[in-house]
Amino acid sequence: MLRNYLKILFRQLIKNKAYSFINIGGLAIGISAVLLILIYVQFEKSYDADLKLADRLYRVNLTSFSDGNLVESSSRTSPAMGSVFKEEVPAVSEFSRVVILGEVIAGHEEEFVREENIFLADAHFVDFFDLNLLRGSDERMQEPLKAMISDQISSKLFKETDPIGKMLEINSTNFDGTVAFEIIGLYESPPANRHLKPEIVISYASLYHFVGKEIDQSFDWLNLYTFLKLEGQQDISSLDEQLNAILQKNQGDKLKSTQTDWQVNLQPVNQIHNSTVYIGEYEQGVDGKKLHYFIWIAAFILLMVYLNSINIANAKAMNRTKEIGVRKVSGGSKYQLFFQFMMESLIVNFMAVILAGLIIGTIGSQLVERLNLDLPNATFSIQAYHPLLWSLWIFGTLVSGIYPAVILTSFSPANALKGTLKFKLKTAFARPLLISQLVFCLIILSGILTVYFQLNHMRAQNLGISLTDKIVVRSPMLFIEGSGNYQEQIQQHFGQLPGVKNVAASNEVPGNEVYWRSDQFFREGGTKNGTMYTMLNVGNHYFDVFGIGFKAGRDFNTALEQGQEAVINEKAREALGFQTNADAVGQKLMFTGFGEPRGVEIVGVIDDYRQQGVNVAVNPMVLNYSSGDLNYYIVEVERGQMAQVLPQLETLFQTHFPSSPFEYYFLDEHFEKQYKSEQQFVQIFGMAALVAIIIAVMGIFGVSTQLIIQRNKEVSIRKILGASFGNVFYLISKEYLTWLGICFAMGIPLSYHLFSGWLDNIITKIPLDWWFFTLPPLAVLVIFICATIFQTVKVSLVSPVETLKNE
Repeated sequence: MLRNYLKILFRQLIKNKAYSFINIGGLAIGISAVLLILIYVQFEKSYDADLKLADRLYRVNLTSFSDGNLVESSSRTSPAMGSVFKEEVPAVSEFSRVVILGEVIAGHEEEFVREENIFLADAHFVDFFDLNLLRGSDERMQEPLKAMISDQISSKLFKETDPIGKMLEINSTNFDGTVAFEIIGLYESPPANRHLKPEIVISYASLYHFVGKEIDQSFDWLNLYTFLKLEGQQDISSLDEQLNAILQKNQGDKLKSTQTDWQVNLQPVNQIHNSTVYIGEYEQGVDGKKLHYFIWIAAFILLMVYLNSINIANAKAMNRTKEIGVRKVSGGSKYQLFFQFMMESLIVNFMAVILAGLIIGTIGSQLVERLNLDLPNATFSIQAYHPLLWSLWIFGTLVSGIYPAVILTSFSPANALKGTLKFKLKTAFARPLLISQLVFCLIILSGILTVYFQLNHMRAQNLGISLTDKIVVRSPMLFIEGSGNYQEQIQQHFGQLPGVKNVAASNEVPGNEVYWRSDQFFREGGTKNGTMYTMLNVGNHYFDVFGIGFKAGRDFNTALEQGQEAVINEKAREALGFQTNADAVGQKLMFTGFGEPRGVEIVGVIDDYRQQGVNVAVNPMVLNYSSGDLNYYIVEVERGQMAQVLPQLETLFQTHFPSSPFEYYFLDEHFEKQYKSEQQFVQIFGMAALVAIIIAVMGIFGVSTQLIIQRNKEVSIRKILGASFGNVFYLISKEYLTWLGICFAMGIPLSYHLFSGWLDNIITKIPLDWWFFTLPPLAVLVIFICATIFQTVKVSLVSPVETLKNE
C-alpha cells in the first residue's frame, strides 16, 4: 500500500509540474530564509551563555545624574567598587576588574604583531570567562608585569616554541614606551560568542607599577569593568539596593557636595551583548529588541510559507475530486485516504527541508556575507541544526497537511463523480488564508521601507565634520621602527605629495568611541558636577583636516609643550557653567587625577561635531594637543585624486617604515560601519521582503486559480447571455478588491504599531509620513494585480463552448 501511495504522489508531482515547483520551491525558499534568520538570532543570543558561571556572573553598571538629570548610563565603573562590594555584601563571593588597554604593538625578538584585544585583568578573570589554559598557570596573575597570551598570538610570535617564561615586549602610548612582561600562561583563543575576546591578558597588578596601589581605593577613575560572582541564586533587585546603599555610605557625602548622584545595577553577563543601553562597551552589541523583530520576521515568513502550501493544496484539490470519489466507491476508507494525504505532505515537506538544508549548507556563508551578519563559518554546520530541521519538517507536515487531508476525505463520492461537489468550507478558508498572506507581505514591505528611510535619514544628518576624501593610515609599529616623533615625520613625508591637502593625527578617528573619559573636570573656582567628559589627544592640523569650526578662541599653539592648553566643545562649555563660548576662552580647566588638581588654559571652543553616528548622543569633550606618536594619521586628499595618491602613500610609507605594514582605510566607509545594525536590519528585511513577495505571488496564483476554476461555468453562461469582457473582468476582480480592502484595513494599523514602536528607541528618527501609508499598499496592489491578472484575462477570453462542452 505504501508503495502505491508513493507512486500516486510522484505521478501527481510530475503531472502538476508548475504546482509542484511552486509548492516545494516556496517551502524550500521560505524555510531557508527562516533557518538563516534563526541561526543568526541563536548565535547573537549565545554570547557568554555557555559560561560555567553564566547564571551567577554579573557586571556592575553605573548610571550618573547631575542635579537630578541623567548624565549617562555606563558599563564602566571604578577600581574600588569591586573590593568594597565583596567586603560588605555576603552574596558577592568574588570580583574581577578588567581594563581595556587599547591598541599595542606586542613583540618578542624579531617578531611583532599589532593587537587591539588586550586587557588588564586580575586572576579571577580566567575562571569567570572560562579561559582554557593550555600551558602555564594563572597563579602569578596577582603580581605586576605578568601576562598570558592566546595560542593565536603565540603562533605568530613564538611559532612552535613554548612561550612560558619568555618576555613579551609591549609598546603602548598608555605606557609611554615599551614595557616587558613575563609570559606565565598560554590559553586557547576565546570563541566568537564572547563579548570580551582577549588575545593578551596583562595582570591587573601591573597598574601598580605605573600609578601605584592607591588606584585600588579610587572611586573616581571610571575606566574599567567590574564583574561580580554571586553566591548561588539571588534576588537581583534586592542586591541592587544593597549595592547602592553601600555606594552611598562610601561616596554619598562627596557626591552630594557636587550635586551628583550615582546608581549602580547588576546586569547578567549573558545579556551584555544583547543590550545597547550602556555606553563604554568594548564591542558593539546587537539590540535584543531587534532580535525579537527578526524572530517576528521569521514567524511571518514561516506562516506565509505554510499558508501558501495550504492554498496550493486547495487549488490542486479541484483536480483530485474524481480520483478520491473513485477510491471511496472502490472501498477506500476515510482513514486510508487521510493517511495517504498526510504521507504526501510528509514527503513534500521532507523534500523542501532537505533542499533548504542544502541551500544553507552550500551558500549560507555567501548569504551571510551579503547580509553583513558576521557569523563564523562554523555556524553553518548543518549537523548542529538537525533538530531544528526535523522540527520544521514535522511542524510543516502537520500545518500544511491536516487541513487539505480533512477536506479531501470529507466529501460525498456521488457528488464528486457527478461533478456537483461544492467546496464551501475550502473556499471559506481560502479567502482568510490569502488575506493573511497579504497582511504579512504588507507588514514586511512597510518594515523595509521604514528601516531604509531611517538609515538614509541618519546618513543625511549634519555631523559637523567632513569625512569625504580622507584616508586613515595606522601608525608605524613603533616597537619595530624604534623611538622617535613619527607624527612630525609622517606629516612631513605625506604632506609633500601632490594631491595631499593636509595631514593630521589623533588617538581615535571619527566612527570610533573614545574610551577614555573622566568626571574629574571643573572650572577654576568651581566644583565637579558629575558630568562625564570624553578626552581625546590630537595632533597638528586636526581641526583643519576635518573642517571643525571654532565658535570662539583659536587652535593649539604647537610651540608650547603638550598638555598646556585645552580645546573644548560647546557641550563641555555648557557643563562647565560658562554662559557663552567667549566666556570660556582664557579660563582655567581644572582636572583632578591621582594627585593635586592642576589646570590648563581653555584656548578654544569648537562645534559639537559627532565623533560617532547620529544614534549616539554628543558628549562633552576635552581635546588635548600631542606632538608625539599617535595611533592614526588622517590624510586629506584633493577631490578626485584618491586613486593617484593612495599608491604613492604606500610607497612612501614602506620606504621610511619598511618593517611596518601599510594599513589604511577610507574614513567615510569606516564611519558608515556604525550603522551596521541598521544595515543588517535593511538587509534582513530585504531578504524577507523578497521571500514574502515570491511566496505571496505563489499563494495568490494558487487561490485565484482555484476560485476562477469554480466560476468557469458561471462566466461562460454570462458570456452567452451577452456579458462583455469588461463585465466579466469586473465580476471576477471585484472580489479581489474586497480582499485587498480587508488586507489594508488590518495591515496598515498593525504595521504602524510595530514600526512606530521600533522608532521610539532611536534618538534621531523619521516621522511615518504619507509614504508609509501609501507605498506598501501600492506595492501589494501591484503584486496582487500581477499575480491575478493573467488568470482573470484567461478565463474572460476563453470560449464558452470549450468550458460547457466538458459536461
